Amino acid sequence: MGKLILCCSPENDLYIVLGENGRTPVRYDCLNEAVNNASPGDGILVLSDSYPVPSLVVEPTLLEKIEEKDLKFYIEYPSVLPDIVLGEPRTVEWERLVVTSRFFEPELPRMSILNMHDCWFLPVEKRGSHLMLAKVAGYDKAVFGLPEDPYPVLFEYSSNIMISTSKLSQFKTGRYAPSEAWKQLWIKLLKWLTGEKYDLSWIPTVRTAFGRNEPLPEYIEKEAYRRSVEWFRKHVLFGVERSRGVIEGYQSNIDYEGHQLKRVLVRPDCLAEAAMVFAYDWRLTGNPRSRLIATKILDYVWSFQQSEENSPAYGLVNWMEGLPVFYGDDNARVILSTLSASSSLEEDRWDSSLALCLLANFRTTGPLGFRKNRIDLPELIRNGWEYYWKNPVTSYSPHYQAYLWACFLWGFLLTGYRGFFEKTVKAIRMTVEKYPDWRWTNGLTQELARMTLPLAFLIRVEDKPEYRTWINKIGGDLLSQQQPCGAIRELLGPDGNGEYPPPASNEQYGTTEAPVIQHNGDPACDLLYTSNFAFLGLHELASACGIIRFKHAEDQLAEFLCRIQVRSNNHPYLDGCWMRSFDYEKWEYWGSSSDTGWGAWSVESGWTNSWIASVFAMRLLKETLFSLKRSSEIRKSLHEAVDELLPQEASV
Repeated sequence: MGKLILCCSPENDLYIVLGENGRTPVRYDCLNEAVNNASPGDGILVLSDSYPVPSLVVEPTLLEKIEEKDLKFYIEYPSVLPDIVLGEPRTVEWERLVVTSRFFEPELPRMSILNMHDCWFLPVEKRGSHLMLAKVAGYDKAVFGLPEDPYPVLFEYSSNIMISTSKLSQFKTGRYAPSEAWKQLWIKLLKWLTGEKYDLSWIPTVRTAFGRNEPLPEYIEKEAYRRSVEWFRKHVLFGVERSRGVIEGYQSNIDYEGHQLKRVLVRPDCLAEAAMVFAYDWRLTGNPRSRLIATKILDYVWSFQQSEENSPAYGLVNWMEGLPVFYGDDNARVILSTLSASSSLEEDRWDSSLALCLLANFRTTGPLGFRKNRIDLPELIRNGWEYYWKNPVTSYSPHYQAYLWACFLWGFLLTGYRGFFEKTVKAIRMTVEKYPDWRWTNGLTQELARMTLPLAFLIRVEDKPEYRTWINKIGGDLLSQQQPCGAIRELLGPDGNGEYPPPASNEQYGTTEAPVIQHNGDPACDLLYTSNFAFLGLHELASACGIIRFKHAEDQLAEFLCRIQVRSNNHPYLDGCWMRSFDYEKWEYWGSSSDTGWGAWSVESGWTNSWIASVFAMRLLKETLFSLKRSSEIRKSLHEAVDELLPQEASV
């Protein structure tokens, strides 16, 4: 067996990891020195120190010397290579790394997918290759094979020279994934170079707070909540003069140094949900700064409300800054979060706005209790609100409908206004009877998770056997996807019913919103669309109906979320957050990242992080989201809103 020699800087990931594993190799700064000091049978890795700028010039004389001394060579990211035309550096768009030979078997079979994120590579003429970058659909296998024009990444220049057109040795800094696959890739390459098997392991720069079976501290939920609040305060909060806001989060794309960019869109739903987190922190810690932040954010939230009294959009909240689009679900989460935060803060300044928003959504809901999923301002002005009030539309999609139903039921219990109750029960009954033939958005599991909240509120209104049957059916099917570790596995719904199904070809990958799995059975959970809302729904169900299995499921999910909270010293803007897609078998954030806006590594301040943190706060306070604490104050505002927006329905 030959010895291993590296030609690189001492900061190279592979060199550091080898040293951490007790296998520090011989290292040279100069390539000629490395070759001159090598013995026959040695393996030399020439690793790029200037990446993403290609600078290594491989001279023909060097290749001759390699042949003469019978050396094995791995050359990374060269700028000049005899007899090979290397193109200008380019970065990936949707391409992922695909195993295209049997070189890495059995650990990495052909068509296995690895991710180098937004790496840089050198296009090269098509030739046989062990690894290629290609836009492929699939979870961890390229299910439709390779497209016509993949980019070779690792190929044999000769029987003893391997060329890489990118920096494979950037695996730790660049956060290449999945970790185990990259470990096996390097074990195989090092064995090819020296004939010896190297055992490798490293601690990722972005990792989970705890391992699958690692003992948890006694007060872990309190600590998870504290870390989440710190994440919001240090890395999400921004100022607009004297107001406060939060960015939407961080993009899924990871650059070659492992960084993710901020997603700076300003959305009222994310703002209100973040305000709720700070309001709970005020309750738990008495920190006056958290109270001030929550108040300032909510003041900012309600500046997005349509305020023209004669407009049919009066009272609705815009989807985002400068975009008068009205999703019932987004408006619902603004309402729910503000109701919760105002109770924590004991503040009535938003009651009138809340009431107007609730009634504005109610009057654009049809007689069957369903609301069109999205209504744009020009359409609403053209049709008038009465059109939606009278239109018997149906939408068997809890993703869009369920949280408004929860708002209406809460509104009923706050005011006694039966209009809220009658439409909502009708819609819930029709939706349960239609199940499982629902129109699912990114997956069926998220639809089940969304339904748990209105069902929990419904049982508070009236505890009927019929309603408990619904709860056992919907809640039971949700729990059937829960794994022993507490994760809730993603499940695709009936074929043809998906609004955003998995890509059906390589060409479709990255062209629209999409699930984080390709097929049922892929071991991923979705913290943007499912687990976060399941956490809230199970918490409310366990309290409302007293069914032990829901409480047990909630506790399991809570422990799982504590374990997978992100920990990172290298990237502090991620420390304390939760990303979108987690693989509970690999035990790392991983998934099919085909979604155009919210890929597997995206971080959403609202939706994901706010609801997870808030449920932890509720558990610490031994409270639920549902509360009648301020019913007398809110009742007055709601009655006034009924009179203003629905004069023909004024009797309560």
